This record gives sequence, structure tokens and C-alpha cells, in this order.
Amino acid sequence: VKILMENNKVSGVLVENNGKEYKINAKAIIMATGGFGANADMVSEYNPNLKGFGTTNNPAITGEGIKLIQEVGGDVVDMKQIQTHPTVVHQTPNMITESVRGEGAILVNRDGKRFINELETRDVVSKAELEQKGKSAFLIFDQQTRESLYAINGYVKKGLTKEANNISELSKIIGVDSKELEKTITKYNSFVKNGKDSDFGKKGLPREIVKAPFYAIEVSPAIHHTMGGVKINENAEVLDKNGDKIQGLYAAGEITGGVHGGNRIGGNAVTDIIVFGKIAGENAAKEVK
Repeated sequence: VKILMENNKVSGVLVENNGKEYKINAKAIIMATGGFGANADMVSEYNPNLKGFGTTNNPAITGEGIKLIQEVGGDVVDMKQIQTHPTVVHQTPNMITESVRGEGAILVNRDGKRFINELETRDVVSKAELEQKGKSAFLIFDQQTRESLYAINGYVKKGLTKEANNISELSKIIGVDSKELEKTITKYNSFVKNGKDSDFGKKGLPREIVKAPFYAIEVSPAIHHTMGGVKINENAEVLDKNGDKIQGLYAAGEITGGVHGGNRIGGNAVTDIIVFGKIAGENAAKEVK
């Protein structure tokens, strides 16, 4: 519940357990408590445009670690940079992997029309979805796409998908204009055949949408990752507002800011936690010798 300091150096932490508080003495502390994507108040404080958004995050990811570091003078950076994931099942925390779009799914609005290059960055696709009626969209794909990606079997088993033997039937189930959706898919299939998306310039066109059954998932953006957080240096040492290190205090992972800029992808985040986690661990170990 508190980072303890003595003579401008870390001296330990104050811990609360079952209503009782006690101290743990330590010459070095590594903070790896994650971001604040599940803290709706904190999200809207730094980015009011995201007020009311759902989240894909574990409920525990609420930013307490960042606040503890701020209490001992640690600085923060890029706090407004909060990433949304565009394909989260509408009004639920269930995220649909981007691989579904990568394997050939398209996004359509309630008029049955495509409105964006499905493989644009998360922020761009999220913004485009919010501009559609109902502030959501439908992910449309066929049995071929399902067979190409094992994860889809899980979505079907969880009941996250709508399914039909033809596009007309599917459009009725999801409340989308049937003729327009059929036109959209016919047009998209011609793009796949020609190897060129003349409408939105999408580069990845792996397969046509032709094999029954056909599937739809209503999706909308949700908070996914907070790029902002505690300011650190190359040694994973936490910095104060003057840019000086706080002796004995280290941080790694999503609790930190300034690593990913305005947009982050999964592979980068995995590299971030491994590299800076290792650096923090090695330097903290040296500190206590």
C-alpha cells in the first residue's frame, strides 16, 4: 500500500494483509503491477474521449502501482496514450484476435457495407467503427477462415458467433441489409481474385468469402493497453520529475510509459516485459549486494 523511503532511497514497502499492516524491508523494489486499463475513472481522467468504454483487461489492472510511484516523486509519461482494440465482442470483455481479419474476415456496418481497410492500425479501425451506426460493426467470415484459424473454434463454442448457411439468412439474423451485404461480399471476392482492394487498399487478401456456413460477430472497440505510465531510463530505474533516478526503485512492463509511443502491438509488448524485466532484475540484484 506504500513505498517506503529513507534518506532519499527506497527502504521497503508497507503491506496490508487481512486488515493488518506490516513492513517489508528492501534495498531495491521492482514495480511490475501493469497498467490501468481496467480503471475506468483513471482512463477517463487522462483521456475523456474513452469514458464509458469497456476493457479487455483483467479486473486487477487498475493502476495502483503507478500511483504508489507518483507518491514518492516518480514521474509519468504518455498517460493520454491509451490503446483500444477494435474487435471486442460488443458490450462484453471477449476479444477477437486480429488473426481473424488477417485470415480474410471483413468488417461491415449496419448497411452491409465495408468502411475501412480491416488491417489498419487498431486506433484507426476503432475510430472508424465508432463512426458507424450503433458505434459497432460486424466481423464477417466463412468456413474457410474458421478452418484456417483454430481460435475461431473457441469463439463458436462460447456462443460469440452468429451462423447461417447463406448470406441472406445471416444478414437477417444480425439485422443487416441483405442485398447490400451480398453485393459487398461479391465485390470483395472480386478483389481477392484480382489481388487488389480497389476500395480501401488492403494488402492481405488471403481468401474469398464463399464457403458455408457463414459467420458474424458484432464487435466494437474496448480499452486494451495503456502505453503511458512511469518514466524509466535504460536501466529500468524510475525517474523523478527532474529526470533523476529514485535510488533503489525499478519498474518494468505495462506500468512504464514512453516505450511504445502512441500505438503498441503484442510482439513489442512481449519484448518490452522480457527485456526490461531482465534489466530491472539484474540491476536490482546488484543494488542489494
